[in-house]
Amino acid sequence: MWSVFTVMAYFILALLLPVGWALRRTWRRALVSRHLTCPESGIPALVRLDPWYAVRMHARGDREPLVRECTRWGEKCDCAQGCVEQIGTTV
Repeated sequence: MWSVFTVMAYFILALLLPVGWALRRTWRRALVSRHLTCPESGIPALVRLDPWYAVRMHARGDREPLVRECTRWGEKCDCAQGCVEQIGTTV
């Protein structure tokens, strides 16, 4: 009986390793801070993305990032996050 569980465990591990590797790359790309130009004001801003959101969207097949932090949010906390278009689908 243990041999059946061992084979099942190796099978599950063989499926999860490539998925985990792909999601790990997405996580690391989302952690990188990006220097962008704010489309509303034209002033440079430092933007950080939400890595959990990036991993969930990547697993669903969607690559749209979500801004978690921005240096302009002290003044513009209700912006439309138009800077996401500058990031593209690299996440």
